[in-house]
Amino acid sequence: MCTYLRIAGFMSVALLFFVVCENPAKADPPPIECQVQSAAGSASPDCGGGGGGVSPPSNTTWANNGIISMNVDENGFPMISNLSVLGNGVMLFDNSGAGLQMDARSSLGNAYNPTQAGDCAQNPSKLLGLNTAWGGNGIGIPASYGIQWRVQPRNYNQPGATCPGAGALLPYEFDFAATLGDGVHLPLQGMIIDMSVTPLAGSQALERGVSELPAFFPLTYYFSLAYWSPDGVSFYPCNASGYSNDTSTWPLWPTTGVNCTVTAKAIMLCGTFNDDTCLALYSNQATGMAFTHVQGAKWNMTAMSVRMVGNGYITDFKTHTGVRLLAVGNPSTIQAVIAAAKAHITNWGDL
Repeated sequence: MCTYLRIAGFMSVALLFFVVCENPAKADPPPIECQVQSAAGSASPDCGGGGGGVSPPSNTTWANNGIISMNVDENGFPMISNLSVLGNGVMLFDNSGAGLQMDARSSLGNAYNPTQAGDCAQNPSKLLGLNTAWGGNGIGIPASYGIQWRVQPRNYNQPGATCPGAGALLPYEFDFAATLGDGVHLPLQGMIIDMSVTPLAGSQALERGVSELPAFFPLTYYFSLAYWSPDGVSFYPCNASGYSNDTSTWPLWPTTGVNCTVTAKAIMLCGTFNDDTCLALYSNQATGMAFTHVQGAKWNMTAMSVRMVGNGYITDFKTHTGVRLLAVGNPSTIQAVIAAAKAHITNWGDL
């Protein structure tokens, strides 16, 4: 038995997808498109990438399940650098500190800020491995829908308003994987984000409450209406102090410190021109989440961040894992994607 839902809004073509399908005879869907696009425009069909401690080439690997498409590794930065929904760009490459990625902080705050993609001087982090057929999602989505990076992160190295220079490689392994929905095990409007942090010898303890797993930077021009949810079902406006939930009216961070910070299970940005079009991040455990209005190198963006779960610090040298969900569509669709993920994902980790 299958339940169907519809996505609407600026994703104007009505599309049907399976939320739950109980049919053991149903075959897995065909693999997503995947290729490496070089600067010269040639493509490699095997979707291969760099590895072995070599910074990724200036190629763009992209993946597309028919609803969500993503570009990764643009300009050599190991992260999701561009995200589109039905061909409409919702996040465009801006700089090494933007995109969709993970970062952490010690008690030194921004002075010690290991960041997946690279530093404020635009030096990429060290790529330890790139797997463009990652099947570790744990709910049966074929590996062709998943991409995983293993990196040694750089200190973003921007303790104040300006960048003093290159940031050092820090003693951690950050693993970040994105798995697009296949329409069977997860709706096409969903993306599972699997993350892990492994502290190595010489590393500082990471503070959970100020580490972002992940941070996401959609374009404010299209997505500026901020909402939060205590349960992934009911959503409420997320107002900054003295302002509405329209982030385009907020002063830019960090000049004024205007933002909206909540303890929640989900945050959602909806369309400036059509509030039936939304993007949401979901954590199965309530944790700190925030919106800020930022100006990047190219684009005006609304940052969405989900903090590590729990309080205190990571003081050991074990591998810690965490799972988040990205969902797109109208609010009803997002509720359904969250419900489907909760029904299938059994281990959300401790981050």
